[in-house]
Amino acid sequence: MFNFDEIIDRRQSVGKKWNPETLDDMFGNPNALPMWIADMDFKVAPAISEAIKEVAEHGIYGYSNAGSAIDSYVNWVKRRHNWDIKPEWVLNTPGVVTALDVAIATYTEPGDGVLINKPVYYPFSMIIESHKRQIVDSSLVIDGKDISIDFADFEEKAKDPNTKMFILCSPHNPLGHIYSAEELKRLLDICFANDVLVVVDEIHGDLIMPGQTFTSIGELGEDYANRVIVAQAPSKTFNLAGMQWSAVVIPDAELRAQFQQHIELYDLAIQNPLAIAAVSAAYDDGAEWLDAAVEYIYANFEYLQGQLNEHLPEATVLDLNATYLAFVDFNYLGLDNEALDQLFAKEIGIALDSGHWFGDTASGYMRFNLATPRANVEKAVELMINALQK
Repeated sequence: MFNFDEIIDRRQSVGKKWNPETLDDMFGNPNALPMWIADMDFKVAPAISEAIKEVAEHGIYGYSNAGSAIDSYVNWVKRRHNWDIKPEWVLNTPGVVTALDVAIATYTEPGDGVLINKPVYYPFSMIIESHKRQIVDSSLVIDGKDISIDFADFEEKAKDPNTKMFILCSPHNPLGHIYSAEELKRLLDICFANDVLVVVDEIHGDLIMPGQTFTSIGELGEDYANRVIVAQAPSKTFNLAGMQWSAVVIPDAELRAQFQQHIELYDLAIQNPLAIAAVSAAYDDGAEWLDAAVEYIYANFEYLQGQLNEHLPEATVLDLNATYLAFVDFNYLGLDNEALDQLFAKEIGIALDSGHWFGDTASGYMRFNLATPRANVEKAVELMINALQK
């Protein structure tokens, strides 16, 4: 029903991922096969395209009310994650990174510590530093394919009076890891006990691989959900990053009012009518497309994993429980970060997010975007095997 094998030429589009100038600037190779930035190479669900066409043909794109999109989002979260969100809890920002940006500006002061778990999505560090806050890192422990939290270290960092906020990435990017309900509660309990405000990025929460179970913060119960800020979005789920729409759920009225004040200060409240239509259609009618896309992506992962296990067994492929981003350890090559980046981008010819972008503990890893037609995955695998077996 959905043709995820279709090759769509994106090099001549406005899209950043395949843009030759961007590839040349970032990777030194305008012809590299792009498997880096997290957007999909799939056409969106047909219902989304139809909804956008309808608004486009209406011909008037004035100031718009996001109410329909919020209602669709709230209903989606209830169906998929069994979390009853009141529409008035939901504020909108152009993206989850913007939501984190606003949260840091709203609830912390220059010099305050913001706790994160590296290796983690690198904009976390960028926005913390841009606001002149201090990065407090409690790194995750990666032991082969096993990923764990150093709770003793985390609690020590949270107890520091200067630590004011914890930003949690759940599911985790780039490790593709899902935290258990027990792990989430333990992290939150530590933060609550030390007056550390928790902000959760759940942008990948709908991209859960077959056989896996994701626990959203909202499923932990009111004692947890009502004390945190949760940012979600359809951008990864439905390939709508360019539509610039995210939902920030803040049940606490005082915290919500403070956040709203900063949204208005930065003039971020205006909604794009095309985005409203796209988001509403995605959440109302996109479930079948999403389920099919997840199955396709996981088949891509199994292909990548199988080929590397057979032909490059020294490369450790972390389990992919969530996201569409495979994380592979190439430390066996014995290369430093610069040499490994050069090897993949220029010699092999694949543009990838480098592990060290996410934190020093991920040096030697590379992140593969598998939300792309199988032919692209096969080409990438062939390029890697031919180059690395030499």
